[in-house]
Amino acid sequence: MTRQRLHQQPSSPLYAPFSVRAALAASLSGGLVFALMQIVLMRVGGASPWLAARMIAALLLGPTVLSAPDRFDGSVVAVAILVHGMLSIVFGLFLAFLLPAGNTLWTIVVGGLYGLILYYINFYGLNAFSPWFSEQRDTVSMSSHFVFGAVVASVYKAIHPRWYGAGGEPNSVGGL
Repeated sequence: MTRQRLHQQPSSPLYAPFSVRAALAASLSGGLVFALMQIVLMRVGGASPWLAARMIAALLLGPTVLSAPDRFDGSVVAVAILVHGMLSIVFGLFLAFLLPAGNTLWTIVVGGLYGLILYYINFYGLNAFSPWFSEQRDTVSMSSHFVFGAVVASVYKAIHPRWYGAGGEPNSVGGL
């Protein structure tokens, strides 16, 4: 009995125990939805589908990769996928760590607001390091960031083993 108590994690009514596996899966899911949303909405708006990839790759390769936004370049896209994936993981892990245990709607709202905070940090706070992002301060970028946070939060909540059991019902830690 004593040994079992030593291995139990303390639970809080406000926060569920952190799950790295669930956070990684949720982060990559949010990053994928973000990327697809950016590509589709930029294309609908008349911009090159490769512009977002070039802007992200420029964080590592420098602004010279921005010179041909309409042209596909496999190495630029590969770097963009790597950088975007790493940022999605870092931002998603942090969000999953901070998420309160609550109902699904509240979790999605918190995630979306987190995405909006990321938008303002990325497009205004870090503008000195990546001024090319200032050109994309628009509803597409803002809504993509909101959706990133909402997707990370909802996927994390949906697959986190301590929040929801096999039947989809909240466990004792979840749902305030």
